[in-house]
Amino acid sequence: MLDNDANLPEANEDKVDEKLTKNEVQSETDVAEPNQSTVDEGQESPDTPLKEEPAESESTVEEKESAGPLKGDENYDGLELDQLLNILEKKVNAGKVMQHRKDFDKLSKLIEGNLDQLLKIKKEDFINSGGAPDDFYIKLPEKITFDQLMRKFKSEKARYYQDLEKSQQNNLAIRKSLINELKGLVGVDRPISDTYKQFKDLQTRWRESGHIPQSEANNIWKTYHHHVGIFYDFLHLNREFRELDYKYNYEEKIKIIEEVEAMAKIDNIQKAFRNLQELHKRWKDELGPVAKEHEESLWERFSQATKVIHEKRQFFQKNQTEIFKANFNKKADLIAQMRKLQEAEVKTHNEMQKLIRNMEALRSSFFDCGSVSRSKSAEIWTAFKEVMRAFSRKRNSFYKLLKKEYAENMKKRMELVKQVEELHQTEDLASSTPKVIAMQKQWKQMGPVSRKQNDKAWNHFRKACNNYFDLLDSQNNKLSEAEQLAYDQKNKLLQTIQSEESVDRVIIDKWTEDWIAIGSVGQKKEKINNEFYTVVEHALKQSGEDKDFINEYIYEVKLKLMGDRNDLVQKERSQIKQRLDNAKQQYIQLETNMDFFTKSSSENPLVAKVMKDLEKQKKIIEGLEKKLKAFKRL
Repeated sequence: MLDNDANLPEANEDKVDEKLTKNEVQSETDVAEPNQSTVDEGQESPDTPLKEEPAESESTVEEKESAGPLKGDENYDGLELDQLLNILEKKVNAGKVMQHRKDFDKLSKLIEGNLDQLLKIKKEDFINSGGAPDDFYIKLPEKITFDQLMRKFKSEKARYYQDLEKSQQNNLAIRKSLINELKGLVGVDRPISDTYKQFKDLQTRWRESGHIPQSEANNIWKTYHHHVGIFYDFLHLNREFRELDYKYNYEEKIKIIEEVEAMAKIDNIQKAFRNLQELHKRWKDELGPVAKEHEESLWERFSQATKVIHEKRQFFQKNQTEIFKANFNKKADLIAQMRKLQEAEVKTHNEMQKLIRNMEALRSSFFDCGSVSRSKSAEIWTAFKEVMRAFSRKRNSFYKLLKKEYAENMKKRMELVKQVEELHQTEDLASSTPKVIAMQKQWKQMGPVSRKQNDKAWNHFRKACNNYFDLLDSQNNKLSEAEQLAYDQKNKLLQTIQSEESVDRVIIDKWTEDWIAIGSVGQKKEKINNEFYTVVEHALKQSGEDKDFINEYIYEVKLKLMGDRNDLVQKERSQIKQRLDNAKQQYIQLETNMDFFTKSSSENPLVAKVMKDLEKQKKIIEGLEKKLKAFKRL
């Protein structure tokens, strides 16, 4: 068998680092703010009865979505003043100031500290050079640049909130318009299918309309769902559409509940809480009502799952120090396991693939086990990146060497293909055939190549070998001039026989004598002889002969066709005699078995089976004895 298990991935250390970077923000921003409220505004509190109300304030959500992921934990410590100003300038000019607001806060504090330090140094130099402290005044260029950048930042921030307010007011107008359109769907005299289609389109536009001011969110939501309920009552005239929508909403809400219940079991409660907000929004804004018998049970189950996450979040905020420490220890342990994998010796592609899967499992566990404190975040993150990059280098180095080995093995395989193809030109096939067979064995012992290369090489090699053996068969099956003449004569005789309509034993015997007299047809004898046997058997049946006679007749013809090949005749006779001896032994054994049933009734199933086997074996013996007699008639 060929080595067909090698499938090399594209190894690229940069790609691994990119993948890590995508998670870096997540890891470093997972640390909770100590003063953050336990429950976001608009979200059900676990200490109060849960009821279906709008999700967290839409203006807050709008701000979060616009802000995007925050990189407030980027490390700017140790940077010079001009470096900090350059970073600040790039972030200001990049736009999307809300995305970098925590960076601005941190950078501004560091820059202000550096400016104060620089101003202090300048003042000390002024005083040391003889100047009076009260006369000191200087306008630092760095301070001017900093003030300009901060003014631009505040201007962009103000513009952002203006645009946000304008967008929310526009969305509010759209939603009010949609509510009026929803009112107009009730009581309209037209096909209910058209009305329902318009309603589904309206729902889609409602979901896509965006966020509205917080002060209007609750009232608009309640008004919309009030008129949705009225519309569904109107649809009661056509239950098919109503039940279809109920079924869809029920199935989707079950999926949301199951997802929330699964999130309640993960360690990263902050990630679970963020996802919970999105699921609450989808539950209330995107999905419609369900059948009344399911409303209470579904909402109770959803509320209970939500409450579990809120309670875990409350516990998390009260016990952050201990949880952060436990998470740090978990991550440190995972990194230690990663280092062991990174140091493990790997010799084969399968071993490396197993190592990669194990490393990926540990990596996933690292991100799932929760956040650490800000003071430990950089330390654990740096250690994680180091071990992942070391493993990436190990993997890349392994596959570079493996690809080189594969290339050498591929070269050897193609050289073997070339040698087989060259043997196609030889005329001495008898001496070259053992060489081809040896090459086939050598192929199986060669080192592995990639799956893609293996398929290519194997197809070439198989084709070369097949072509060679086809050539060999063609030469072996080539008939001599006499054999070809005999073959043509037998074909002609066979056509004559097949055209006969009325025959008897005399004619059949004459056919057999003529067929044997023609002589051997070489390699093609088996096929044409079988055709002759079939025709003779059919003719004997037509002439009224029984099955046993026909079998004896055909067997004698087969023996006669062996001609002067005495070795074949003796071999056949020896085999028949051996089969006869075995059949007699089995018959004796069956008779012995019958002795145990001498007093038993013939109706006994065991007795009946043995008697049936005896009769069958007796017929076999008689048939073999008739075949032995045929040898005496030769």
